[in-house]
Amino acid sequence: MNIKISENIKRLRREKRITQEELALIFNVTPAAVSKWENNETYPDITLLFPLSHFFGVTIDELMGYDYMLVEEEIKKAKEEIHNAWYVDNDWDKAKELVVAARLNYPNDYEIMVQYLFFVTGGEADNDINALIQNEKEIVKVCNLILEGCNVENYRLEAITYKAKVLFAKGDELGALELLNNFPSFYHTSGQRIEQLYKKGTTKFYNQLTINLNELAIFVGNKLGKYISYDEKLSNTEKIVKMKKLIELYNLICFDEDYDVLIKVIITAINEIIHRSKLIGFNKQELEDLKGAYNNIKSK
Repeated sequence: MNIKISENIKRLRREKRITQEELALIFNVTPAAVSKWENNETYPDITLLFPLSHFFGVTIDELMGYDYMLVEEEIKKAKEEIHNAWYVDNDWDKAKELVVAARLNYPNDYEIMVQYLFFVTGGEADNDINALIQNEKEIVKVCNLILEGCNVENYRLEAITYKAKVLFAKGDELGALELLNNFPSFYHTSGQRIEQLYKKGTTKFYNQLTINLNELAIFVGNKLGKYISYDEKLSNTEKIVKMKKLIELYNLICFDEDYDVLIKVIITAINEIIHRSKLIGFNKQELEDLKGAYNNIKSK
């Protein structure tokens, strides 16, 4: 996000036909301070933003050169780049670098905050205890920002989860469990309760049932992928064999709409294995083998 307050102050001052010295006198600062504003060496104190915008007859956003539509496009692009780096290219380091930059550039975006927590802690299910302890203040600060200002329940639950992870990393398992035991079980989630709200056999009931079934399919696929990835009894070669069996099953049913839920389970499981391949120690050849098999099914 580009802040253009320096060039705007210079332009607006000239439009008013006043000198730096005169502007400095009006706002009780030194001419040197105004010069630094206009040369982008420093920004005006935050308490001066409203008086400056009022004096020049513009909004604070206009004074700062803040274009909401442009910034929203920048944020959208940043999120797409993060998604592609992690979910498409499976490049953890690049994705983390992009997330850290996005957090710095767009500090008020809650979705980016949650992504930032994911990468700073080593991944949602693969947290690095040393990273949690080392970054405790930063993690807790971001979690509190989400809990104090965000009304998106999923993001709030993520924040509570990361606070629990910090407690667990510090050895406070009881404190972590106390936080997480407040979470609802699957049968008490909003989707499940909405489904129960409608009479069975109605369109609304069936629509909500479909939503819940698809969400559950993704959940099961995620767990299946982890189940294969972290099975210590399996070598990496054996894990690849299991994934290829999933692909074979996919190829048998992929065009049959009667198996759409099972297809979603399989695809999610394969994605999970691919995304965790570097974290669990697949070598270069094994990664190529995995990606080659996966690319074959994506082209169908």
